[in-house]
Amino acid sequence: MTKHEIREAAFIVLYQMELTGQTSEEISDTTAEAFEMPVNKAVLSLADKVWSSRASLDETIGKYSPSRAVNRISKVNLTILRIAVYELIFEKDSVPPKVAINEAIELAKAYAEKKDSSFVNGVLNSCYKDLEK
Repeated sequence: MTKHEIREAAFIVLYQMELTGQTSEEISDTTAEAFEMPVNKAVLSLADKVWSSRASLDETIGKYSPSRAVNRISKVNLTILRIAVYELIFEKDSVPPKVAINEAIELAKAYAEKKDSSFVNGVLNSCYKDLEK
């Protein structure tokens, strides 16, 4: 699987975890079958790392979301932002920041409302600029 496919599958797993309260393991078989998308160790690892960090990720997202409180951000956008912020903070050595941001924008274009990709871009660019300081 490419890193893009891993992110997309992790996004779907995380979104389902958010909605159902199930673990990534419980969701993985259903996801693979329903979305015709492979779910491997890399997908589950990313999903679990993001899921276990969500409190701190949400705090960071809230800091850079001037127009919406975290509890008012759609679950789709929040899931996308969590993955990207996780990569910006914890995987900056293996994932270039611009790649993490671009991948998040692409996920938003594919899964969120049309206008949401600019919201995702704005939050992530603000976060990235601050992290670079």
